Amino acid sequence: MGIKVGLYTITYSGLYYSGPHVPIEGLMPKIKAYGYDGIEIESKRPYGFPPDWNKEKRKKIVQLASSEGIEIAAIAGYTNFQSPIMEEAENELLRLWHEIELASDLGAPIVRVMPAWKGVTLKDGLATYDFSRHTWKYPGTTDLETWQRCRNCLKEGAKRAEEIGVTLALQTHGPVVRTPGYEDTLQMVKEVGSEHLKMCLDPAGWWKGNAEYIRQAVRDCREYIVHSHFGDNFQEKPTGEVIMISQLWYSGGSPSPREQPIYDYKTFIHELKKIGYNGYMSYEVCSPVVSTPTGSDNVIKGIEEVDRRVKLAVKYMKRVITEA
Repeated sequence: MGIKVGLYTITYSGLYYSGPHVPIEGLMPKIKAYGYDGIEIESKRPYGFPPDWNKEKRKKIVQLASSEGIEIAAIAGYTNFQSPIMEEAENELLRLWHEIELASDLGAPIVRVMPAWKGVTLKDGLATYDFSRHTWKYPGTTDLETWQRCRNCLKEGAKRAEEIGVTLALQTHGPVVRTPGYEDTLQMVKEVGSEHLKMCLDPAGWWKGNAEYIRQAVRDCREYIVHSHFGDNFQEKPTGEVIMISQLWYSGGSPSPREQPIYDYKTFIHELKKIGYNGYMSYEVCSPVVSTPTGSDNVIKGIEEVDRRVKLAVKYMKRVITEA
């Protein structure tokens, strides 16, 4: 079947650009027309927050996806298992239970999980990481204790996933597991030791000069990779060729933008092909949309800039998949 390209709904949530979100009913035909194969649905508002989608709503989403020829590739979970407070840990497990059930009802084979998602806050209607990046960790707890709590909750989650018949995909995304990199995530998956906990191997942060590191990562994780992401900005040449370009982005919501590196997706895709990977590369825009191909004026752009990126992203990745 080959590697497929999906769209992660965070892109059109209205949290990172100026303008409202695109409802799921309008988003599926939109991305199908752009050339996407599937969709990854975030399990929070304005999309798939489980209490908001009753059984009838879920059936309609499945019917819509089928009619549009769009596969529901994954549910994106937002789990944070690092709290030492008993009730908070149980709340996070309860959230994961609902995400697993949502995936089952929608026919999605995967629930993307994180060991300790920090969360976002809203400022003037847009998402920022400024608050949560300073407050996510509990004082008086050691890194080892935090690791063990996350591992224990993931073990419980994997058991529930097995009962329901879906697979959890632990993303290579900090905190707790150190990123950029894959080693900590791989170690966590091995310690949990369940066939229902695999990996969402996200190469963001692996610079172009580290081709050998990318190859080693795929080799080391080959038994566990079931999902992946990509981001970045793109430009179309007069010839029609789509290229990745550097962009300015806000690290953690900081007012000081820095240049986004260009990632070596060609090496990554080439190695995925070698191990027979047939999953998704899911595109996301999850940082403030302030830059265009001509630079940044530090003004939040509208949905037109998101549309431009989304259209070019699928063209770029499908070319890389073909050529790698």
